[in-house]
Order: sequence, then C-alpha cells, then structure tokens
Amino acid sequence: MHRFINFIPIGQLAGFRWRSKFGRPSKVPELGDVDPTGSYCPLPEEWLLKKYAETVPEPTRAQLFRVGLQNAIPFIMFGFLDNSVMLICGESIERTVGAVITISTMAAAAIGNTFSDILGIGSSYYVEQLVIKLGLKPPNLTPIQLDMKCSRRAANLGRTLGVTLGCFLGMFPLLLKKDEESTDEKSEEEEDEK
Repeated sequence: MHRFINFIPIGQLAGFRWRSKFGRPSKVPELGDVDPTGSYCPLPEEWLLKKYAETVPEPTRAQLFRVGLQNAIPFIMFGFLDNSVMLICGESIERTVGAVITISTMAAAAIGNTFSDILGIGSSYYVEQLVIKLGLKPPNLTPIQLDMKCSRRAANLGRTLGVTLGCFLGMFPLLLKKDEESTDEKSEEEEDEK
C-alpha cells in the first residue's frame, strides 16, 4: 500500500497530511498529535497566548477607569494645545498675510492648523513627561490584560473624551477675540460720532 503526502499551505494546523492510495486523508492531525514522522504538529502562532489569556482575569472597573484616565490626561493637553495654537496662528495669519494678499479665513485656519500639528508632534514628549510629573501612574496590569478588548475600549474612550475636552478648553482664544472685536466696534463708533 502506497501512501502519498499532501502538502497544506502554511498557516493551517499541520504542514502536511498522510493520504491513502485513493487520495483520502488517513487522519486529520489535531493539536499535540504526533505525526508519522515522529514530530509534533506545529501549533498556531498565537494559540498558546490565547490559552494563557483565557486564564487571566479581566481588569476591574477601577483599573479600567485608571486606564481611561491615564490615556485621557495627555490628550486633554494635546487637544488644548492643538486648538488654541490653531486659533491664535490662524488669526495672526489672517491679520498679517491677509493684509498683503487676499486670503480666506478658512485658508488662514488651515495654515494655522499646520503650525498647530507641527507643535503637537514636537510637544508630545513634553506632554508625556508632564503627565509623569503629575504622579499619574498606570494601573498594575499585565500586558495580556492591557491587550483585552475592555482595556482597549477604556483607553480609546479616555483618549476620545480627553481630546474632546482639551479642544473645548483650547477654544479660549475665541473669548478673547470677541472682546477685541467689541472694543474695535466701540472705537469705530466713537470715531464716527466725532
């Protein structure tokens, strides 16, 4: 009786299956089975990690809250810097460049956003150092717990809420701009009366 070897693409359970002379698989190997050559069937790459992850408990709500807070604080600072610098630079560009050439408010805001993004990239290290100096320490979680869906959701929720709050706080230049406009209007009215 002749046996043929059928090679299976890599990434499946085993590298090959023994087939009978009719071409049917003689036995489908399972995880940990010994094949006829005496070596074990290869395990999928992340199988052992998944098995270990099943034994690790999920983080508690307090730990998830700390994960969210740890991710929110840097993004509050980033959102604040990003929005405030964009508004200040956009206003300055509109006043200076707009006086020389015709430039729309949106174009000035886009150029201001470019400066803001460059500053955001350069300041990310300093923002992280400031968070460390504030004394916020990450929760004591294992890498597997940090990679769980609930931890990733908490981190993303913290980042989203952080950047949203930071952007709202970064809109403070608009409060100053309204005061400047109202004083400009008052001075124009006073000049018209004279």
